[in-house]
Amino acid sequence: MKKLFMLLLLLLAIGITIASVTPAKLYNDSGIFGLIFKGTSTQLADVPDAVWDVTEGDLWYDTTNDMLKTYSGTTWDTGTAAGRGPSPLIWDTCPANDYAVGNGGLIFYDDLLDGVDVVTNKAAAVAVATGLTGNFGAYTGTTANTLVTLTTYSGGATVISTDTDNESAMLNWPKCVSTSGQVKFTTGKKFWFECRLQVSTIADSIGQLFIGFAEETLNSAGALLLINEAGMADKDYIGFIREYADGDALNTEFNTDGGTAVSTGNAITLVAATYVKLGIYCDGSAVTYYADGVALGGATTTATTDFPDGEEMAFYLENMCGAAGTVGTVTFDWIRIAQEY
Repeated sequence: MKKLFMLLLLLLAIGITIASVTPAKLYNDSGIFGLIFKGTSTQLADVPDAVWDVTEGDLWYDTTNDMLKTYSGTTWDTGTAAGRGPSPLIWDTCPANDYAVGNGGLIFYDDLLDGVDVVTNKAAAVAVATGLTGNFGAYTGTTANTLVTLTTYSGGATVISTDTDNESAMLNWPKCVSTSGQVKFTTGKKFWFECRLQVSTIADSIGQLFIGFAEETLNSAGALLLINEAGMADKDYIGFIREYADGDALNTEFNTDGGTAVSTGNAITLVAATYVKLGIYCDGSAVTYYADGVALGGATTTATTDFPDGEEMAFYLENMCGAAGTVGTVTFDWIRIAQEY
């Protein structure tokens, strides 16, 4: 996608004009391998048609909103909203190959194929995982709360389940969340994050959920999400929150310890048993939240009061039960994090 986008920019830069919806052609050694269209959203509605023989993967530069769209085979999509992989609108600026060898930054990706490491001094005997060791640590309450690998899903996933009032099941990265200096949003430095998950229920009054980043040493009961449906603890954090009273909505929210939380309510509408990709991108100043590769409202900056600028944090996914005997699960598919040094 990034290479095609750069080719589009090159075509535009050297003055190639695509009249109306007449496409420019991209070639490789085997001949034409793609088309690029340029035009307004109104013109986009007229493509594909029999004249151009548009196929999956062709590109459209929508001049109405300066968005690059990809043809899925039936529709023109922005940000691979329907795809299961990382979203181009978040990741196209990330030098992933350099970061993978420690050149200029760090990058972490895990698809949960290796399971979850439940920390023995925090997990009850009832709350067991599969025995596999992966890149994550975990915390579970003292009763029937579990983190188990989804064996029926070949792509790798972990099911985080809780059904005891005021108890949690939590997954965290890195394992050593008691150590500061893991990852951080810092003015002047870029930061990328995205993960894919689904919830089993969107009923109200089931439980609370947090997906995001928070300060170290919060992998214990009531340290991040408070018991008795009391929301978030007053800590450094940024992420997505489902409140007890609103089961089908995720808010975006950030806070610094001792500050006042800044929240955008109902930023995302959840659908039960349906995967959604959640993301955050910081360009060194502006901070934007994403759902399925599309930017959400509630964007902020690292300079905003009570944004956790420069605070050392780790990733947490905490699922807390608020209704005894009611099982609410989160199926966690993959996660990707990158940070500029």
